[in-house]
Amino acid sequence: MHRFFVPKDQIPVISGSDVHHIKDVLRMKIGGELELLDGTGKIYEARISGIKKDKIICKVLSMRTEETKLKVKITLAQCLPKAKKMELIIQKCTELGVDRIIPILSERTIARGEKLNRWRTIAKEAAEQSGRLTIPKISPLTRFEGVLKIKDQFDLALIPWELETKTTLKQVLTNQRPRHLLILIGPEGGFSRSEINFAKSAGFTSVSLGPSILRTETAGMALLAMIGYEYS
Repeated sequence: MHRFFVPKDQIPVISGSDVHHIKDVLRMKIGGELELLDGTGKIYEARISGIKKDKIICKVLSMRTEETKLKVKITLAQCLPKAKKMELIIQKCTELGVDRIIPILSERTIARGEKLNRWRTIAKEAAEQSGRLTIPKISPLTRFEGVLKIKDQFDLALIPWELETKTTLKQVLTNQRPRHLLILIGPEGGFSRSEINFAKSAGFTSVSLGPSILRTETAGMALLAMIGYEYS
């Protein structure tokens, strides 16, 4: 059954770009059934009762609540990559269960453009497609130092580093069961040694992801998949 996120105070009326998708792409008619999600874990089973030019009017048939799949809330602080790689990262990490994504400017970050509305749309569409109950929050562009300052909001903060030789991700995940986890992913050129030192001083744990050096658009997805497997 098709799912659509709708603001809680707007249910059971659907508006915005979803109207076009329901009418012209899915070609749903009056009487068609769908599920409405308010972003808090509540799922409303609904039936279309009216189709207007700018809105779809539904009748709620029932409501249920489901728990989110991951037992840990993961925030991904991602250094901004070039081109459209950020869109891919947001889409795939949403599918993998990320709770929040913070675009980051670091010492070696080349890209500078912020497309917040576009990124939030991608997150919403990916959440609907993957059957999630919530849409990950996409924060405004933040500087590297700003992420270090919020470390205390998390039970565990990790920074993958290709030169880390002592601590592996598996070791950390085996020994800890955080409820709120922060991951800091570097840019195409990697973090500078001074940034790694600043992060460690702030309480981040540097970890190795194995012998291969992953691209910036791959690292976050790989971590989310590993963490999801370990904590599921």
